[in-house]
Amino acid sequence: MFYQLSKLDNMWFKCLKSVVLLCSVTVLGSLSSCEKFLEMPVRDKVLQESMFTDEQGFMDALTGVYLAMDKPASSGGMGLYTHDLSMGMLSVMANNYSNAATSALGDGLYANSFRYDYEQNRVKQEIRFIWSGLYNNIANLNNLLAYIDQKEDVFSRDHYHRVKGEAIALRALFHFDLARMFGQSPVTGMDERAIPYVRVFSAESTPFVSLQSALDSCISDLNSAKAILAQTDTTALSEGSLVLFSGYTQNHMNYWATKALLARVHLYRGNYNLALKEALEVIGSNKFPLSTSNVAVASANVRDRLFSKELLFSLYSTNTVTNSDGLFNMSAGNPLMLALANKNALYGTVAPLDWRLSWFDNNARNINVPSKYFQNSNLPYTMQNIVPLLRITEMYYIVAECKNNMGDLEEGLGYLNAVRMARGLNPLTLSAVPDNVALSNAITLEYKKEFIYEGQTFFYYKRLNKDLKVESGTTAVVPNNAYVFPIPDKEGEYNP
Repeated sequence: MFYQLSKLDNMWFKCLKSVVLLCSVTVLGSLSSCEKFLEMPVRDKVLQESMFTDEQGFMDALTGVYLAMDKPASSGGMGLYTHDLSMGMLSVMANNYSNAATSALGDGLYANSFRYDYEQNRVKQEIRFIWSGLYNNIANLNNLLAYIDQKEDVFSRDHYHRVKGEAIALRALFHFDLARMFGQSPVTGMDERAIPYVRVFSAESTPFVSLQSALDSCISDLNSAKAILAQTDTTALSEGSLVLFSGYTQNHMNYWATKALLARVHLYRGNYNLALKEALEVIGSNKFPLSTSNVAVASANVRDRLFSKELLFSLYSTNTVTNSDGLFNMSAGNPLMLALANKNALYGTVAPLDWRLSWFDNNARNINVPSKYFQNSNLPYTMQNIVPLLRITEMYYIVAECKNNMGDLEEGLGYLNAVRMARGLNPLTLSAVPDNVALSNAITLEYKKEFIYEGQTFFYYKRLNKDLKVESGTTAVVPNNAYVFPIPDKEGEYNP
């Protein structure tokens, strides 16, 4: 049970949950330091050095980055990973909403995102926010990393390895997502100019590199982070701790999440053997068991809509309900929604019914809407206010795709079926999936069902360079540049 939280306490808990809240002057002071870190000028070396004098300063700095992955709406733009890159813009672009084309929500953001109109002012503004938000996070991580080795002796327990490993892994995550948005599809543009890969904290601009180079740098960072995080406690997943920084492991870029991200990047890069190795090791840890019960029939106050035990890394945000209500449960206007015919075509209507149908409910106005992020106020805290970033189910899909690519149809189908059965469905047979094309199509369908409203489906389409017009099931015109976000104008001016 949490004590009553102050504003500063809430800031801490956006990313670091714990069963026990230690309300002390030390904790409150450290949160204030975290706020100061987020506002620190690039050239203010005195403030930077004073920030990194003790262990708490480094933990505050890392916490600040986790907070910025959410970002309060008051500072401009939508939530970063909690909105734009999950239930918001990327979900619209993956055709998760059947009425996005006519939506007035977001001052036209979603209607124009649906058309991939990247030059429309509202869309252009949000893309600029995503670019600057991710690079600001990278700058803050690089600042932390510039000091941490000099101060290793100020850390207790395994906190040095935790902070350094998580920081490097997060740096790779942000660069990877930038490369996936602003670079071309790996099928068509591996050697094309993509993004700057920034490893040094500096006011100087960093040259752009190719998509291949950016992905290779991500892999290098993740391998380094994995080796560092392996020196922490990887044996257990913590849902609470007297040491706040060690609380609720799944809201950290932990060791297993780093390996999972490495599998994702290897697959994007086309390194099937390496993607397979990392994904199998995450599955083999047995720390993220697939669901065995139908959440759709559970009462609302205990319904685990997000299959929380399966989450390798999720972002904690007290804005989750606000973001969800603003799209699906507003008091007036039309919510974003998936038409009944589209939902039935995706999830089926024949028993046994897909447990993921729990992701659709009637809102307060009795309109059937996406409810993946709905939550009863009595929901257990480990299920509240979380936005999934890495799921164990993706590791099963990666293994299925890699096995399929290697010609092992039967084993690939077995891994896909493991997830299907964990969603209440019957396993597919080899007679129903007789070849690699059929298995590839079955994997695509599972991606569309599993990652709806999480943003990952768009990147899945892009990785394989799938025809967005075909995937949308409409006759809408999809521009040739739909998969490549434009570099913000100011970046082009200062870093041509």
